[in-house]
Amino acid sequence: MINLNRHETKPAVFKHLFMALLGAATLFAAGCSTEERDENDGTIINAILLPTDVVLNLHCADVGIHPETCVLDDPENPFATTTILEFDVNDPDATNKFDLFNSIPAGPTGAKARFYFWATALARRGSGENQFYTALALHELFDANSNVLSKDELVRAQALKAYQSVLDNFFGSVTVFTCCPGASPVGEPVAFSVPLNELTADNLYRTDATGFLRLIEGDPLLMQEQLLEWGYSYQPANPPNYDDGVVSVNGG
Repeated sequence: MINLNRHETKPAVFKHLFMALLGAATLFAAGCSTEERDENDGTIINAILLPTDVVLNLHCADVGIHPETCVLDDPENPFATTTILEFDVNDPDATNKFDLFNSIPAGPTGAKARFYFWATALARRGSGENQFYTALALHELFDANSNVLSKDELVRAQALKAYQSVLDNFFGSVTVFTCCPGASPVGEPVAFSVPLNELTADNLYRTDATGFLRLIEGDPLLMQEQLLEWGYSYQPANPPNYDDGVVSVNGG
């Protein structure tokens, strides 16, 4: 099992989100076994062979965009038959979504797998969280497959559509992070929610928000113009925390 702790502040839906072992999850992909693996094929999580390249073939025009579910039929999707358990208030310990996500290798070698993972989760359960992380994975793939000479324009456009879908379909949604156990009198991580519309706008506005190439190049005012075309306005967040940005729906 690969257990990567890449961020001090992690997405979570309850305080024990990362405590379950990946081995407890059901991970099977038909026709895929470790015995048949070539050393150059990719990375294996249990019985799943993950892609490590950064070239994404879009299975359909709206793959990764709610409510399209064609990713479930994509033969390149390593998670098509994987059980991804979402948070259930009646059985909070049953979730495995972020455990699986956290076990995908960091960096460009895991970017394509992250896209398939989140797009699969989105196809099975339409939520702002699943749509946002699908958009972020596409953003990462755009960055990984672009350079000073050429940009992956197909993935750029798909990432923008995915971010727009967060605003159009899940405007009021949040994701939950945990951090700062020192702030708690009992020393446990503190959970707090962050609006996904704010994270979406910040990801598009600031390079440092993601560390990836910006999807809308040039002056950040061009990003605000793009939001205006989508029907939204953005008051950018301020340093040092960048947690006070405001996204508004424009009136008709």
